[in-house]
Amino acid sequence: MLKIGILFENQSDIMSNPSAREETHYHWRENEEVEAVATHLKALGHDVDLIGTLDDLLERWQNNQLPEFIWNLSVRTTSRNRTALAPAILEQLGIPYTGGDATVKSLTLNKDFLKPVLLWRGISTPPWFRYGVGEQITQPPWEKCILKPACEGYSLGLQFWEASTGLTELQHKVQQLHQQFQAAVLCEQFIEGREITVGVVGNDKPVFIGAVETVTKEGKSLEQQVLDLQAKRHGGFQKINIDLYIPQLRKLREISLDLIELLKPLDYATFDFRVSAGNQAYLLDINADATLHPQRSFAQIARNNGLSYGQLIEVILETARLKGIGDRA
Repeated sequence: MLKIGILFENQSDIMSNPSAREETHYHWRENEEVEAVATHLKALGHDVDLIGTLDDLLERWQNNQLPEFIWNLSVRTTSRNRTALAPAILEQLGIPYTGGDATVKSLTLNKDFLKPVLLWRGISTPPWFRYGVGEQITQPPWEKCILKPACEGYSLGLQFWEASTGLTELQHKVQQLHQQFQAAVLCEQFIEGREITVGVVGNDKPVFIGAVETVTKEGKSLEQQVLDLQAKRHGGFQKINIDLYIPQLRKLREISLDLIELLKPLDYATFDFRVSAGNQAYLLDINADATLHPQRSFAQIARNNGLSYGQLIEVILETARLKGIGDRA
């Protein structure tokens, strides 16, 4: 039995900042996710402490009340290093934890740094431009584009632009994102096609891998539809199980496993792809802080492949425990 502390920020933790807005600060963990993780860790026989924020952890440190192990759900806010803060502090304190270390958390959050690594690895990602704060845009790059802050997740700030609306509208959208997030903006070529999420647990070799495709209520591929924050919050989509062994999708499996190996120890993650009509796979994002909400993609991927939610929590814990602090170098 372990004494396991769970690090997380809930809605009140994030929104207590007077400048916080849901459209820019939607980083909190839902209560259902935290409670589900805690319940299933207790069912495995562990003593669970809902620590909360990093400030709460440091208070326990001052009082010599640190747990033996941390289940890290902390993502913080308003910093390009926000997801790296918890693992960096935990390594300094000498406490083992779930998930990637500070290096991989920063890399996967900062997409303008991640994309060159993907290209070096031979992994296709949508062509892009990076617009720094205050940078002038003199011409449209493509007919259809996706705009998003360079260091955010969960589709925060994600916007669609097409040439028919004009260059001035593109400039306005980029300027608006600069002002909202105080960060560089990525402008990606929009890839029409299927949107598929691959989930993996494992480091040296996968313990589990599966995938779902996000489709319309009618069961059709997204094609020209965009999964922005509003679409994710209001629903209207469903997720169906996908076989990663069929020839046209094997590349998604190969890419995900290659990245798990490259970024290890990551423990678990999801990988978002767009697959074009010609079956060309483009990696959109690596979610090193994938939600473990029992009704979201990762849990559904597990269930579709014969792994209950409780078993998913167990295999993640065992995967994380197999590595120690010294293995993260």
